[in-house]
Amino acid sequence: MERRLAAILAADVVGYSSLVALDEERAVRAVRAHIVAVELDIGLHHGRVVKTTGDGILAEFGSVVDAVSCATMMQANIAKRNADAAENERMAFRIGVHVGDILILDDDIFGDGVNVAARVEGLTPPGGILVTGRVHEDVGNKLDLTYKDLGEHRLKNIPRPVRLFEVNHEIADNAPMPQERTRPGKPSLAVLPFLNMSDVTDNEYFADGLTEDIITALAQVPWMFVIARNSSFTYKGMVVDVRKVGRDLGVAYVLEGSIRQQGDRLRINGQLIDASDGSHIWANRFDGRLEDVFGLQDRIADAVVSAIGATVQAVEINRVSQKSNLNLTAYDHYLKALAALNRAQIDEAGEYLDQAIGIAPEYAKAMAIRSWCHTLRNTWLVGSEQEQERLAGTAIAERALETDNSDIEVSAYAGYTLGFFGADVDRAFSLLAEATERCPSFAWAWNSRAVLEGIQGESERAIEFGRVAQRLSPRDPQMFRTNIAIASGCIKLGRYEEALEEARSGLRLNPNIVVLYCFSIVSLWRLGRKDEALEQARLLKARRPSFRVAPFLEHKGRFRNFRDEVDGERAIYLDAGLPE
Repeated sequence: MERRLAAILAADVVGYSSLVALDEERAVRAVRAHIVAVELDIGLHHGRVVKTTGDGILAEFGSVVDAVSCATMMQANIAKRNADAAENERMAFRIGVHVGDILILDDDIFGDGVNVAARVEGLTPPGGILVTGRVHEDVGNKLDLTYKDLGEHRLKNIPRPVRLFEVNHEIADNAPMPQERTRPGKPSLAVLPFLNMSDVTDNEYFADGLTEDIITALAQVPWMFVIARNSSFTYKGMVVDVRKVGRDLGVAYVLEGSIRQQGDRLRINGQLIDASDGSHIWANRFDGRLEDVFGLQDRIADAVVSAIGATVQAVEINRVSQKSNLNLTAYDHYLKALAALNRAQIDEAGEYLDQAIGIAPEYAKAMAIRSWCHTLRNTWLVGSEQEQERLAGTAIAERALETDNSDIEVSAYAGYTLGFFGADVDRAFSLLAEATERCPSFAWAWNSRAVLEGIQGESERAIEFGRVAQRLSPRDPQMFRTNIAIASGCIKLGRYEEALEEARSGLRLNPNIVVLYCFSIVSLWRLGRKDEALEQARLLKARRPSFRVAPFLEHKGRFRNFRDEVDGERAIYLDAGLPE
């Protein structure tokens, strides 16, 4: 075994057994969080955590000065954590420091040096630090500390008496956090560390990693202010009043959550809270397996970001509307339109948006979304009505951009409309690319980029962007737009099985999308499954008796990516029994 001289720090929680008796799960979680918090202090002082026990920690240092300095920082940080915790959850640590010979075996340490440190720690008062005479002598005046000489003590199983000194350390923070911080001029959020609710403590990294991924992802949303990881993690393991968190960090919202593991199954719960009054705004649950833990982290983070982004935005819109010059009646119509869109009531949404624009003619966002409604109607229509939708949608999109192209949603919705109708394809690509660059969690923009790439750009990018949109909004009841984009890209690339699956998925969400029936027919025909293709044609005719091949292909041929496919598909549709 290796032998060396080292400074040993031993620490544990005072009264841990009583805390466990009151609430075992909460006590274990809180103590673990305290220990995790002070592990950073050890690392910053060039120390090494040898091991942690249920209520304690053992560390070694190459420098006795580092060890004592670390002990004072640990106590200061524990005091700050206690100040934020409820009175019945405050925990006091006691710390003992000794210098002596140690033996190293399999990264563990043994010997008299370790035993003395442990015995000294046991004699330390709550919140205190005791050091041995050797430590006191070696540190000298290298640290701005004073000591109280406690004389010699007999320690259990230590043959010689040991002189002890109590360190007079300052608990108070030299730079205390203000009681209340000014909130930034945009939606602000703190993400508290997700609680590990599992019986398995080894997956603590997963809960922490998940929290970090969410913070990192949210930080990419330019219209949000997100507190950095290191500040959020000061609350780890603590049951805190989110209103106090909001005041301390100067944020309007707090996201908190938990993770539970059972076998190879994981369950993640998250909830978004208004820090001003503690009310719940949003909550959701995510289930998955451990097969790819880091991939699951990414998927959960993307889903949470997407949901929180939309929720926070909606709440902020409501708050801003009450304080802005926007006509509240127009805003009310706008909200009704959004509700109608969520029910896939396109005509109803259009009527509400028309009313909103009539009341507030400069309402750019209402105009932009109204232009998008024309693209949705176009998806259901064939023949002369499509031309009417194209003209109306293009006109209102251009008007929205002239009114306000600084709002990322306005530029995204209106830009997409211009691209969809072929009015200004290059500008559409540019506006949507800017939207996803500025707001990477803007699922609708990713979705729309996928659609445009599918009909006006590159198939590979259509699939790529569509997959991003699906990750961001996996339970979106209107994800059929993405299904259209991916299916079109897959057909262009000859990936007919994938195209068929996407078309079927889209039709399960909306069984009235003409183009998805057509994608199914083409895919099945080219896979040699002609009977199934004939059945799809029958379903299309049943759903849309007015469907005709010629006007459909004429319209499709207007898009860049489909011009060379029209003739080849015509024969398939006619052979499948669809009318010319």
